[in-house]
Amino acid sequence: MSLQIDSRKVEKGDIFFCLIGSAQDGHDFAEAAAKNGASIIVYQHDIPFNNDGGTIYIKVDDTLAALNEASDSLNGFPSKKLTMFGVTGTNGKSSISYMISEIYSKVAGPCGYMGTIGGKLGEQGRKEYKVGLTTPDVITMHSTLAEMLKDGAKAASIEVSSHGLVQGRVDAVDFDFAIYTNLTREHLDYFHDMETYFESKSLFFKMLKPEAVAVINIDDPYGPRMADLCTGRVITYGIAEANDGSTTAGQLVKAKADYLATNVNYSFEGMEFDIEHDGESYHVKTDMHVTYNLYNLLAVAATLHQAGIEMESIIKEFIHVPTIPGRMANIDEGQNFKVIVDYAHTDDSYEQLLRYAKEDMPGVNHIITVNGAPGKRDKQNRQSYAKWIGKYGNYAILTEEDPRDEKPEDIAAEIASYLPEGFKYEIIPDRYQAIEFAIQNAEKNDVVLILGKGAETYQDRLNGKEHWMGDDVAAKEILQKYIR
Repeated sequence: MSLQIDSRKVEKGDIFFCLIGSAQDGHDFAEAAAKNGASIIVYQHDIPFNNDGGTIYIKVDDTLAALNEASDSLNGFPSKKLTMFGVTGTNGKSSISYMISEIYSKVAGPCGYMGTIGGKLGEQGRKEYKVGLTTPDVITMHSTLAEMLKDGAKAASIEVSSHGLVQGRVDAVDFDFAIYTNLTREHLDYFHDMETYFESKSLFFKMLKPEAVAVINIDDPYGPRMADLCTGRVITYGIAEANDGSTTAGQLVKAKADYLATNVNYSFEGMEFDIEHDGESYHVKTDMHVTYNLYNLLAVAATLHQAGIEMESIIKEFIHVPTIPGRMANIDEGQNFKVIVDYAHTDDSYEQLLRYAKEDMPGVNHIITVNGAPGKRDKQNRQSYAKWIGKYGNYAILTEEDPRDEKPEDIAAEIASYLPEGFKYEIIPDRYQAIEFAIQNAEKNDVVLILGKGAETYQDRLNGKEHWMGDDVAAKEILQKYIR
């Protein structure tokens, strides 16, 4: 017997839940589920009964709530037996949840991960699980947690998306730690405005048990509001500002966070900074770059420290951080210029990454960008991308990036229309050819930034998802071809 929400997957003896979605109503498929052998159909509004096969119909107030309860119960309440970490926000979910999983696995015990790159358990994913969505559906969520537990997991770290929250995918997950990163413009094709988007994220912090710990980026404009809504205990993190407005020198204006980064210095090799907490100071040296990764490291340090791990053990792992594929990936085949692949796809991530390349990377000659913009998504991002490329970049190679039912060249042309007058750009719809062109035209001390896809292995086109090797793989292959 299995729980099902897709009538096509129903087999004899299964229980079918009629979920009401944004596009379809599962009640419309109850009859098909009965014909396929469902033993029980759980519904919330009236449907025609088909008792030919002895199907039992159970009416409930809320089929989604019933599914959450049933899935959690039938799998033995796995999240109650694991230390559960959840990460939400526009940027940083993947990096933080992945780093928590890797570092916890190394210093405390096997920790699972579910998110953008799938599911895994332990250091470097010694076992993998098929989970589909960034935040899996209710059935997959609890069955995978149960499988991780059976495989020896002590903890699990999950990316909690805004869609996953409003669709109730984590309603029955017993979280011990909830991390908030930031809120910037994204998914407004779905949520329509920032306030609605904020409300979707806030659901996570309104559902916490009293003893849970919420770890909040207090520097984010929405951070204080999120902290006020928390039903658990609140811990904050942030970066200290100096009296000259920078983060690198001067007298601190105020210590406003429980975990505060001070004395921040960037270099070509990475970053150095101190973490101030509860009267103690911890010096951190890392090979990671960019301010948003400083925030990510703070979130990881604060969370794992609150989980009982010694700070010295945590920051030791920051020297060479186990980063998620496609996030600030430095593709080095001995060339005399830098090639960086990053998943950047929001206004904020574009600004931070391009500004970092321009202002904080020493000795940079030109910045060449390779990017597109998704079709059938918030078109405001196209103008935002052009704004930051035009401000900090030197040469834009515009290409396809999940065009869906739009033409890649049309999306690229729209981005180009927002670039400053006279800004140098090329439109090359084929993404591999665009990356190849950028690398061929890079000179000594240039930086090639390949943005938007990271390590994703698909392009979402008119007929659905089609294979793409991944920006990191493409860049490496092209460099090996041209760099001797």
